[in-house]
Amino acid sequence: MSVWAKLLETAIHSPSPHNVQPWRVRIKNDGEADLLIDSARTLPREDPTGSFIILTMGMFIEALSLLAAEGKYRLEYELFHEPEWYRSAILAAPGQVFLPFARLRLLSDQKLAPAGNDPEIFLKRRTARISLKAAPVAEDAAAALKNVAGQWEQRYEQITGAETIERILQQDTRALFHDLNTSDYHDEITSWFRFTDRSSLRHRDGLDYRCMNTSRLTYWLTAQFPLMMQVPGLRLLLARKYRRQTGVVPTIGILAGEFWPLSSALNTGRFLMRFWLETARHNLYIHPFGNLVTNKQAAQWMFEETKIPAIWLVFKIGYADEPPKSYRRSVEEILLD
Repeated sequence: MSVWAKLLETAIHSPSPHNVQPWRVRIKNDGEADLLIDSARTLPREDPTGSFIILTMGMFIEALSLLAAEGKYRLEYELFHEPEWYRSAILAAPGQVFLPFARLRLLSDQKLAPAGNDPEIFLKRRTARISLKAAPVAEDAAAALKNVAGQWEQRYEQITGAETIERILQQDTRALFHDLNTSDYHDEITSWFRFTDRSSLRHRDGLDYRCMNTSRLTYWLTAQFPLMMQVPGLRLLLARKYRRQTGVVPTIGILAGEFWPLSSALNTGRFLMRFWLETARHNLYIHPFGNLVTNKQAAQWMFEETKIPAIWLVFKIGYADEPPKSYRRSVEEILLD
């Protein structure tokens, strides 16, 4: 097995919005490979700025870098275009095209010291939509997460007040119900819904019903009949059901800092990979509430509620039983000739 293939075996478990897995790789030789964006695996309607896809590519590059370092290799990368180029390229893509993103190089470096970023920690990291345990995030874990954020000029804050948490969850529900009744958002996100085991195993991507902590029927109805969320009485029942589905939320985590400019999104993605791995080291799980930052009204509400500027990620965080793990496409499927 080549060094690249070995690295990719674990790097493919990096997170991505809706588990779209936008990365493709063309191995040139043992020391060089090209990383590309699969335009069919982007979210042009939900992510029109391109910030989250660039963030995702940053996470993937950082995963490769951390894994390479464990094998005494230093990974260098050089972008083919400025990050801003990809926004228009993705929006203009007529179909599936592979957009060259970065030239990757592996350089042997025997001075690199192991930092505990072995494959096990990458496989342990995952999103948890299941109910968390009531225990708050331990002080040492919170301090470690703040430290990682500070090293990358980011800010990590926690909210533990029960009343504030409930207000945030209510706002998330309002934003989600609104967005699911917006045609562009609805049509794009539901194209990634996987309602059955057969569909999940065939695609090995997207939002698998097993990981959504809901029944297949409820999941399907949500996709097919979003107007239910607008009917007053039914809306209340569905909101209560969704809140029960979210479960115990002892802590809300917030990340804030430079992100939205595309020139910042790549580096922020590198940080997020390290932050997410740090949660795994402390046996913590997170579940991002994306609508609280992509929905403009909800984002403004979050700023007014918390007085924290430049929020780009809001999530529940805590301890839990091991949640289901979403499927990933194989290394062979992401490689290009």
